[in-house]
Amino acid sequence: MTFVVGDRTFGVRVAEDEAPRSMTVTVVMDGRFEWTFDEPGWRPLSVGAASDRGYLWSARGLIVLPRSSDEAPELIRVDEDLLFVFCVDAGWVLVCETSVRRMVAGNETANLQFGEVLERARWESGTLVVGETSGLSHRIVIEGDDLSI
Repeated sequence: MTFVVGDRTFGVRVAEDEAPRSMTVTVVMDGRFEWTFDEPGWRPLSVGAASDRGYLWSARGLIVLPRSSDEAPELIRVDEDLLFVFCVDAGWVLVCETSVRRMVAGNETANLQFGEVLERARWESGTLVVGETSGLSHRIVIEGDDLSI
């Protein structure tokens, strides 16, 4: 897979030799800089992009891709399955299997726990709406480092 973010190109190769336990993800930026990651393999690799940020996520980790050759990728790990990732302001909102987490500068600054498994996430008028398997939806407001319902 190849994708473009701003003026950077990224090639991504996934080797699933050890699936579902793990997969090897290789990322090449601009055809010159290469990184390899060993990621959990029980969920497919997902891709996201913000205006100047490309990122990938696996079942348990977010890989924030560099914006220049002077940077290295940033890794953010979580302890439950990661379903959706959104770049928000100077940080991240991670929608996991039973929680929504706010991450800023690599640190978790807020965490909302839910009693049911989350299966949907979308933005609506600047608010994150997550849906449980039961059909119940929650509207989450992101203000700075905080999350609130």
